[in-house]
Amino acid sequence: MAETMTNADNFWLCMDEPTNLMVITAFMEFKEKVDFKRLQATIDSRLASFPRFRKRIVKPKSGMGLPGWEFDPNYDLRSHVQRIALPSPGDKNDLQEMISNLTTTPLDPNKPLWQVHLIENYGKGCVVFFRIHHCIGDGIALIYVLLSAADTDPDAPWPKSRPKQKKSSLNLQSFLSFDSVKDTVKTTRKLGTKLIKEMEKALSDSDHLKKLVKKSGRLPTDFATVLSKHTIMKSDPNTPFKGKLGVRKLVVWTDPMELSKIKTVGKAITRTTLNDVLVATVTGAMRRYLKTRNVAVNELDLRVTIPVNIRKAGTEFELGNKFSLVFLPLPVYLKDPILRLKEVKRRMDRLKKSADPYINFGLVGAIGYLPPGLAKKAAQLFGNKASGVMTNVPGPRQPLYFAGSKIENIMFWVPRSGAIGLGISILSYDGKVTVGIASDEGLMPDPEVFLEGFEDEFNYLLELVQTGKIYDKPLVLHDRYTESQAAVKDKKDKKRSLSRKAKGSTVCKAKTKSGRPCKNKALSDSDYCKTHIEQVEEDTQLKDVAQLMKELIQ
Repeated sequence: MAETMTNADNFWLCMDEPTNLMVITAFMEFKEKVDFKRLQATIDSRLASFPRFRKRIVKPKSGMGLPGWEFDPNYDLRSHVQRIALPSPGDKNDLQEMISNLTTTPLDPNKPLWQVHLIENYGKGCVVFFRIHHCIGDGIALIYVLLSAADTDPDAPWPKSRPKQKKSSLNLQSFLSFDSVKDTVKTTRKLGTKLIKEMEKALSDSDHLKKLVKKSGRLPTDFATVLSKHTIMKSDPNTPFKGKLGVRKLVVWTDPMELSKIKTVGKAITRTTLNDVLVATVTGAMRRYLKTRNVAVNELDLRVTIPVNIRKAGTEFELGNKFSLVFLPLPVYLKDPILRLKEVKRRMDRLKKSADPYINFGLVGAIGYLPPGLAKKAAQLFGNKASGVMTNVPGPRQPLYFAGSKIENIMFWVPRSGAIGLGISILSYDGKVTVGIASDEGLMPDPEVFLEGFEDEFNYLLELVQTGKIYDKPLVLHDRYTESQAAVKDKKDKKRSLSRKAKGSTVCKAKTKSGRPCKNKALSDSDYCKTHIEQVEEDTQLKDVAQLMKELIQ
């Protein structure tokens, strides 16, 4: 019998579109030729030992319910592992063009959704290029699976025949480490199963919508807060990073950078991580690129979505989608690179302390219960808030060997959704870091200019540190929007407090159901009495939920 697909996996299957295939791609680069037969044996014994790589997707005959996984009766390794070559002499530009072409080619839905190409004639060596659909697993799991197929011993023998895999007993709850998160997932599951009918009723029946608000009010406070925040969050403006997408995509990547140089920059600023340095450098590259396209940047904050691993330690090899997403606003408006780095660090630290990753996982779980059409609309509602997807994966520190050959470099890309055209991938391996860019050709036809900006930005940062210019001027951290909002609030609070002190106790400003002014005394810190404060809070939450549902339906 077919294994039922999880809602999270089905979500990514439904998100497939010609202009944005939900396929994770990666490559391994070699300075020598890889034996094709040994490559086939390695993939067959290690990659295909995971049952999901030998299963195809079957949809219910009734057309209702979730799809399932079943072993492909016609499974043939030769349909998934193929051999191609670059025109001679093959260089990096030729390789980038070929990978860009392969990236836009849909996978065959009648077979297990993955493919491997041995790309020969790349200089004196070759590249092994992987394409795996997101419904099979998320980026964290798939990178670990690919690395598990490699060897640490350069003289490792040929792989043995495919071992049998034990059925995993891992369930959704086992990798969630916080009780509040478990409660959120449990609640959103129940809410999600009823979401379709609730949405249909809510827009035509205001009384029913009020009942739904009371139900959603039982969610953890953090969940309601995050939901409201996402609903009212304005979408990023259209730029070369975001807009109407086409089918054609482009992929490029840097030459590997020495990890020690990045550490040098990080150590110059107290408690700054390698990730902070890389994200700040990406922010500077975004600023530089937009200026080449004559886009005003001095008032610009752009968000990126960042995948967050929420798996329990030791379960990284479990396939499926068990990750969350968070929004990170990047201070593109900041010109000074050191100030920008400090501001990125401040924002990253604040995000790390928030409940957003776990709440968002529960939210995606609820969306997973929707049919394909509504699931896409729901994903676009949140996905369109950002301008790019950024992911950073720490790889192995020592060299690895695949199919008997040393891996010189590794790179990967994750798919985007909605109107997002920019993908930024960062991977460390064997003491070096590689940055990859994926773009929509219609929006950003020259991603190599972005990479040049990244390298220039980092070299400038490194020069400031090495010459000691980083200490020339004291820099003041600030977030103009946050500070201005706080200043306005403080001013209003002080004015209100002074007014109350001058007038003494005031009467509640609300009206009763009959339309008459309320005669109750307002609380000392509010314009309303206790009864009407609760009503105002409920009305606010009602408005947020109604707005979310309208956007999902439209």
